[in-house]
Amino acid sequence: MPMKSDPVLDAMVFLKKVPLLAELNETSLQTLAESSRPVHIEKGEFLFLQDDPADKAYLVRSGLISIILESVDGRKLVINEMHSGHFFGEVGMLTRQTRSSSAIARVDSDLLSITRQTLMKVLEVEPMLVRRMLEMTAQRLRESTERESALAFLDARGRLARLLLVLGHQELEKGYITISQEELAERTGQTRQTVAKALGRWRRAGWLITGRGRILLLNHAALAHLELDESIY
Repeated sequence: MPMKSDPVLDAMVFLKKVPLLAELNETSLQTLAESSRPVHIEKGEFLFLQDDPADKAYLVRSGLISIILESVDGRKLVINEMHSGHFFGEVGMLTRQTRSSSAIARVDSDLLSITRQTLMKVLEVEPMLVRRMLEMTAQRLRESTERESALAFLDARGRLARLLLVLGHQELEKGYITISQEELAERTGQTRQTVAKALGRWRRAGWLITGRGRILLLNHAALAHLELDESIY
């Protein structure tokens, strides 16, 4: 008969691998492991919604979580993505404000939830963790500023071209991008129809190949030039 796993021990093993928690003492790690709770959400399920109470922070064990802003007319914009080892949801919890964004699973995902009480207890004795969280927040603010600049100064086609090039670089070893047109629309602040129209024109121009949630970039130079010259396609 197989032995049952120890959830606290499993959590400890994972927490020790999280860069944010590096250098925490064993007592603090034990506190987090004993107080955290496992959370599983299926692909397409929301972890929380914009304006929900912010009573927990989360660590991603596996999967992919998109952080989304939603407008009053129903449009969505992905402002960040959380992968394994990423910590998020702490700002609203620490400031005692409601969620400023929504979080949705892009694939089946497993996380650990941490309450405000537990996090504050650890922060009181771990000044290095306070510093690391400030650095993490500053980095996300810089990335957010870059995205806002793209939205402000690039037209719809330029934003889409920029995103495709970024994703192509991230998935260079795989050789192609795995993403749906709906996700592209959410990450560039436009409609799915606008994205589909642009991809169709670029496909006919020989810049890329599309098919069932995959995109193969063929002409990186043309897409890069499109970021600067809005008169092209």
